[in-house]
Amino acid sequence: MIDWLMLAQAIGLAVIGFAVVIVGLLRKPFNDWILGAAALTLLTLIVQVVASIIAPFMGAGPTGDLFEYWVYLISALLIPPAAVMWALIDKKSEWQTLIVGIAILAVAVMAYRMHQIWFVQGG
Repeated sequence: MIDWLMLAQAIGLAVIGFAVVIVGLLRKPFNDWILGAAALTLLTLIVQVVASIIAPFMGAGPTGDLFEYWVYLISALLIPPAAVMWALIDKKSEWQTLIVGIAILAVAVMAYRMHQIWFVQGG
């Protein structure tokens, strides 16, 4: 796995998540920009999946529990689509944007934890 990629992902998603949360607290409606933020979140996770599959073959395996890492990664992959579906189903709510923002923040925290499992946590 690539150290700077995982840290950049966690920091970038935290910034995007906070921005979307602020927009949500301002009660702005769910729009294509918010959908794009969720799609970007999912795209970064897909890149992480590919890198996570390739890295052990290149001699850069995790120092922590590989099962725990993959549980985090698969769970994180489910969050953005679930948040978007919830936002699209709940059309009468003012909280659609906030739901997606909180989901992106959750993925940012999970990405940081995955970084800890891969690089920091000793087995």
